[in-house]
Amino acid sequence: MSRHHSFNELRAKFSPERRARNEAAAESMNREYVLAQIRREIGLTQADMADRLSVSQPTYSACEKSDNMRIGTLRKIVEAMGGVLSFHVEIGGKDYALNAHGSPALA
Repeated sequence: MSRHHSFNELRAKFSPERRARNEAAAESMNREYVLAQIRREIGLTQADMADRLSVSQPTYSACEKSDNMRIGTLRKIVEAMGGVLSFHVEIGGKDYALNAHGSPALA
């Protein structure tokens, strides 16, 4: 019969390096906002967003879970939340602001 281990028991067996990598990854994930967190923070449901985008709730749900979304789709979602999508690019220590279409933003 196999014995089940709690995650804490398994984690205790990790090397210090692995624990440090896992903690760093968890901290990074906690700093990043995903669409669902933003939507909830501004008080909208998936059904609200689906209505605003004229899609079904399951279709919108799939968008929130996507890790490979088109920029145009992301722009529509952000605008439906009442926001503006912008990008910040740093190359060689120089900052560039781009609009949602990939063109340099005009100040």
